[in-house]
Amino acid sequence: MTIETPKRLRIVIPVFNDWESLNILLRELDSVAPALPYRVVVSAVDDGSIQSSEGTLTSIEHLQALDKVEIVRLSTNVGHQRAIACGLCLACDTADMDAVLIMDSDGEDPPQTIPELLAATNGKKDFCVVGARRKRSENFTFRMSYIIYKNVFKAVTGKRIGHGNFSLLSSGYASRLVMLPDLWNNLAAALMRSRLPIQQVFIDRGTRYAGKSKMNFTSLIVHGFSAISVYADTIFVRLLLATLVGAGITVVASTTAILLRLFVPAYATPGWATTVTFSLIIIVLQAFFTSLTSLLSLLNNRVQRLILPIVDYKPYVRTVETIFSRTPSA
Repeated sequence: MTIETPKRLRIVIPVFNDWESLNILLRELDSVAPALPYRVVVSAVDDGSIQSSEGTLTSIEHLQALDKVEIVRLSTNVGHQRAIACGLCLACDTADMDAVLIMDSDGEDPPQTIPELLAATNGKKDFCVVGARRKRSENFTFRMSYIIYKNVFKAVTGKRIGHGNFSLLSSGYASRLVMLPDLWNNLAAALMRSRLPIQQVFIDRGTRYAGKSKMNFTSLIVHGFSAISVYADTIFVRLLLATLVGAGITVVASTTAILLRLFVPAYATPGWATTVTFSLIIIVLQAFFTSLTSLLSLLNNRVQRLILPIVDYKPYVRTVETIFSRTPSA
């Protein structure tokens, strides 16, 4: 008789100084864990925090259902998205999981919705489920900025992005994702670019547990450009095509100006046609050569060594510290 080994879910959580929120999140995850068909391991990725976690994570003394909690200490601050990449790569390297869940530590990814993500897998061996925002809890300025970001993303890439970091992947799909250089820039965009079949589950954004969000207007712009950069090749091609359209418009405008000057001189102001024509030609040529140079530079980079997250994350991981385990021998 063969005893089936319980499946294991590893939860990757990036943290930067927000230990108070993580403490509450661990308590929430512990209350949700009994309802999950997995043994749950939590990997909190310390993204070079300045504030110490010592004396803050008091909830670990009362954990009942979580299997293990560990803190992955990075050697320096690499940023939110790269901290996620490091945690995801370490999870794949450890090879002790059947699925991995990525979520933020601040409570805005509600632990109570994890069963909904798991239900969306429909019992499949391989899956990629993301939590799409149905209702947000930030202030008006941030919500409007986020709407602008999504619209700009759609305009320059031709793709709609409606999810963030809250995502659930099978171990097989996670192993494929950590091979993509795009993961080093932005998780959500990398998932879209990976061509994995993505299942969306609409959830309401939770309320922050404690403190203030570190995602300000500037951070949102950087985050937005990081996501957009994943589609750099698509963007440069679209810019090149737009430049060619502009060149066509310039030819039409120039031809019209010349015809007006030749056949309707009464309506032609001396010198204006030449000025307008040459100005348009110069603008179009500058745009064309800028787009072409950028595209060729991008294509040339394909023969250079790219970031490979599953290999290049290792120097950033300083230590892995187990702060709680129900099975000391594990």
